[in-house]
Amino acid sequence: MNQMFQGWAVVADHLQQQADVQDQLAHEKGEEATHLNPGQRASLRAVASRILRNGVVIADEVGMGKTRIAVEVARCVIKSGGRVAILVPPGLGYQWQAELRDGEVNDVPAILRSLSAYLAAWADNQQPWFAKQAVMVSHAFTNWRLGENAAVWRWALVPELYARWRDMTDHRLPRGYHDNATLAKGWTCSAAAKSIVAALPTNRKHPLRRLLDDFVNVQWPRPLDAAEYAKYGALRPWLERGVGIGLGTFDLIITDEAHKSRGTESGLSRLLERVIVSSDTARRLALTATPVELDVSQWHSTLSRLGLDAATLAQVQEVTTQYADAVKRVRQSWRSSPEARAAYKIAAARFQDTLSPYLLRRDKREDPDVRCFHDHSGLPINAYRKETEISVNTADLSTAWRKAICAAESLSVVTRQSSDPVAKRLRLTLGNGHGIAALLDQIKRADDDHRQEQFDGATAITEETEETGSAVDVKRQERAEWWLNAISQAFLQGDDSLFDHPAIKEAVHAIERETQQGEKVLVFGRFTRPLRALVDLLNAREMLRRVQNKEPWPQAKVHGERDGDAENSEWLAVRAAHRQLMSPLRLDTLDETLRIHYEHERQRREQFRERLISEIERGWQGNSLGARFKAIFHAFSRSVDANIFGATAEQSSLALVARAMMELLESTDAEAPEYASTFCQLIEAVCDRDDADDDDNEIDAAEATGLWGEIEARLRGEYTRTQGGFARLMYGGTSPESRRMIQLAFNRAKSFPRVLVAQSLVGREGLNLHKSCRIVLLLHPEWNPGVVEQQIGRVDRVDSRWSNELKRALNAGTPADQLPRIEVRPVVFRGTYDEHNWKVLRERWDNLRSQLHGDIISPEFANVNPEHQELFDEISNASPDFSPNRSNT
Repeated sequence: MNQMFQGWAVVADHLQQQADVQDQLAHEKGEEATHLNPGQRASLRAVASRILRNGVVIADEVGMGKTRIAVEVARCVIKSGGRVAILVPPGLGYQWQAELRDGEVNDVPAILRSLSAYLAAWADNQQPWFAKQAVMVSHAFTNWRLGENAAVWRWALVPELYARWRDMTDHRLPRGYHDNATLAKGWTCSAAAKSIVAALPTNRKHPLRRLLDDFVNVQWPRPLDAAEYAKYGALRPWLERGVGIGLGTFDLIITDEAHKSRGTESGLSRLLERVIVSSDTARRLALTATPVELDVSQWHSTLSRLGLDAATLAQVQEVTTQYADAVKRVRQSWRSSPEARAAYKIAAARFQDTLSPYLLRRDKREDPDVRCFHDHSGLPINAYRKETEISVNTADLSTAWRKAICAAESLSVVTRQSSDPVAKRLRLTLGNGHGIAALLDQIKRADDDHRQEQFDGATAITEETEETGSAVDVKRQERAEWWLNAISQAFLQGDDSLFDHPAIKEAVHAIERETQQGEKVLVFGRFTRPLRALVDLLNAREMLRRVQNKEPWPQAKVHGERDGDAENSEWLAVRAAHRQLMSPLRLDTLDETLRIHYEHERQRREQFRERLISEIERGWQGNSLGARFKAIFHAFSRSVDANIFGATAEQSSLALVARAMMELLESTDAEAPEYASTFCQLIEAVCDRDDADDDDNEIDAAEATGLWGEIEARLRGEYTRTQGGFARLMYGGTSPESRRMIQLAFNRAKSFPRVLVAQSLVGREGLNLHKSCRIVLLLHPEWNPGVVEQQIGRVDRVDSRWSNELKRALNAGTPADQLPRIEVRPVVFRGTYDEHNWKVLRERWDNLRSQLHGDIISPEFANVNPEHQELFDEISNASPDFSPNRSNT
């Protein structure tokens, strides 16, 4: 624990030097040879100038490479003898490991997710956490479920640390500690406590020693009561502090997605304030594309993640509120009021001056491709994104669906005092700003949506208590029940009716128009049942289309009973697709037709399997893909030779890997190096960092064989699915390895899935889905513009499909009005609350842009009124700018 951090001046020098090295490399060999682009290099210099005084929020727009900047700062801190803690949302450890590896920050252990993983460092005689230079910790790490019946090892660290510290300072153990039968069950905590106390710095003013000095204020034997460690137990904070002491002190704390969990009692806040122990000179680096989402007050919570003092945060609150008021006023009267324009200039300057020491933000206006689009198209800078609504016209719907929509509109009024649980859920749906499509889907809500509702705030609906019993209340309840029954009429056919859901049908038509042009589509929604219905219907329609055209389809039969109505039967979707497409295929012979087509492809599959191993082996030659991957490949090869259980050709591990490789390769005629690199990418996606100590280290044959068994099981679960995979669903129940494999496949232009349907809570942050997709469809448009920005940001990233298509289009001399764009397609019910929802979302989006981009007056509006161009330019030039290219001071 006696790390010798050389100080922030040394870190700043390293950051400046790295930016200079990258500049020189760009000058000599071109930008394509650099690891950091010009904007990222400018950010390094800006961080260097600020970090001498305080922490920094890097609030670059989605997809501009914030993580790469943070990794470089971490590397420079470690190079200067410091320690780094990286706080990461659940599910993003995989991508952080890749970024750290690319940035040459090595030996970072697997993300810390649980108490058992924390204690394993001492149970298995590994290097203790406090001795590691960098530690990754999940935002959800402190979500410990403890109580009076909790196992001893889950809480015994507190009494053990108490005892060992008393022994060191007072030379005696607490009364009754010796031979305590309860503590004997938590022996790992005893080993951890001894290790921690023995390694403490000798400096009595060290933060860790100060924390342990406070431990003696706990009255013994209170630490032996398991109930005290429950969520709101008196000793829960002491357990969190004890775990933090075992992690050691950190000089740099990086918080990814720093806008999440803003509450003071959230898991991330507890992690920052109670668990992670800062050195006396520590700095915090916060990463977020959306430091504010809905309200200027959120600047306070975002900047508080830097550990700023109360006086500074109060000033931030005052200045941001003043700026928001000035923006509102100047928008209303920018052409007619010199006073409003003058007040705006003063507020904007103060806003920029106050936040600049702590905030850096690059936005898409600095992106070379966005600027290139702007220059060649003559359109406003943000017009590279095109928003086109997918309209559901209620007049064209069946009587049942028209009634359902009218009833949903009515519920927004009559459920205000209804005590019916479903009615309350619908009311909360509208109260959270979600439109009619989302409200209708609440009727078919699944248990899988509990976490989504928690995030939305639609929780605890059964705990609401409302006075009922009066005649007025009874009438309200009766009206609510009548409207609920009217909505339910549209779903009388059970889950089959979801395939005729108006929003789903329109979404299907819009998606198929794009996929038939060679595009991939990313879909976001909130509720899993309609999302599943969308996926099933897309797969069924594509299957019928391909079978009719005698094209390959990776499925030998339709699963489930053909005449049954079981929820998991594919026939439900197939019958709906057959009816919608008016397909000439006979359903009674469809299984036989599928089987014949599948058999016709057998020879191609066999030929691919026969040469797969030799192609991968040839691909290893002359490359540096890593010894670990080679060891796993040899374990796979041995399993093929052994085939212990005598699996048939179609069921063997060779067939399993071959299917996965065929789906991922752009062409089965690919060169050998591509076979090898694709195999490595597949293994990297399916592996968890917990599977091995270090991806780059050699592993012996026995370890590789054991690891291959786990990998094969995961691959079998992913690639023996019953459906064809044209469309895939990613939701809360999708395993981490499946998410990574879906991500890998979706980023390849010619592989399945062509459509990825993601539950909003799962897919909107952290995932890179931009390599082969530029179209985002919003099945349930959100109320929060920050959420929508994150969703679109999955495809709007550096080196995206859109940016590469733009370069090809410009090289080909494509006319300005035909240049490719990133397309955003919300599904909107015309003439309903949905239109109001989308209108308010756009207004909030404008407010967000005024806070983050300085876009005060719509450029489109200014272009319509050229006589006011001078006033427009005056306001634009006064707008706040937090770009590192503006100033590094």
